[in-house]
Amino acid sequence: MNFKPYLFLMLLTGKGFASDAAELPSPSWQQVYNWFAKPMALPPWQLRSQPGLIMLQASSAQFGGGDLYYRPKGSACMLSVPHKFHDQLTDKIGKAVFATRCQVLVINTEHRKAPSPDLYSMDYSHRPSGLHAAAAQAFARRYPTSHLYQLHGFSQSKRRTPQARQADFIISQGRQSTDALSQLQMCLSKLSEHTYQYPQQVSELGGTRNVMHRLGLPAGYFIHIEISRSMRERLVAQPDIMEQFTLCLI
Repeated sequence: MNFKPYLFLMLLTGKGFASDAAELPSPSWQQVYNWFAKPMALPPWQLRSQPGLIMLQASSAQFGGGDLYYRPKGSACMLSVPHKFHDQLTDKIGKAVFATRCQVLVINTEHRKAPSPDLYSMDYSHRPSGLHAAAAQAFARRYPTSHLYQLHGFSQSKRRTPQARQADFIISQGRQSTDALSQLQMCLSKLSEHTYQYPQQVSELGGTRNVMHRLGLPAGYFIHIEISRSMRERLVAQPDIMEQFTLCLI
C-alpha cells in the first residue's frame, strides 16, 4: 500500500476509524503470528502502512482496542505501553524507542478504567485476550530468546518504602529473574544510580499480577520497567538520555 509521508504522523497519533459492528472473535496469537509474515487488515483493526512501517489501528474499543506498530527491519524486541493515559509520557518514550530499536510496539487506545465491552478489564496489563496479549504470544514464538519490555510510570511520593521513594527505575521479571535483568540494571544505572530490581532490592511495583505471566511466554521473556515521573521527563526532554535508555533495551 502506498501512503504519503504525512501519514506517519497520523499513524502515531492513535486516531480511530469507523467501528465495525459485526461480531468478531478476539484475535488469536496464531492470527497475529501469520500477520507478521503477511500483514493484512485484522477486523476490527484496520491496516495502515507506509515504507518501513505497518500498523494495525483500532477502530473501536472492541477486545480492548489498542494499536500495533511493526517495523520489519527493527531489532527483535517488543515494546508494550499499557497505560498511556495514566502513566504520562510512556507513549512518547515507547514511540522513541520503537523508532530506532524494536520491531513491535503495542499501545493502549482506551483508558484502563474505561467501561469494557466484554467481561475483561480494559487495563492492558490485566486483559488476557485481544491484540496486546495475542501479539505478545505471537512475537515470543517468533523470537523466543528475545524480550518484551513493558513501560510503566509511577509516583515516588506514593511509595511506601525508602528505596521506592527514591527510585528512578524499578525493573522486574516477576518473582524470579535472569541475567538479562542484571544486565539491564547495570546499563540503566548509568542514567540513575537509583535503579533497583524487584524483589531483590525493592519490594514494590514488581508487576507480579501482570497478565503476561499467565500467557505461557518463555522464562525471562517479559521485563517490567517502572519509571519515575522525573526520569520520564528527562527521557523525553533530553535526546542523549533517551538514546542511552534505548541502547539498554537489547
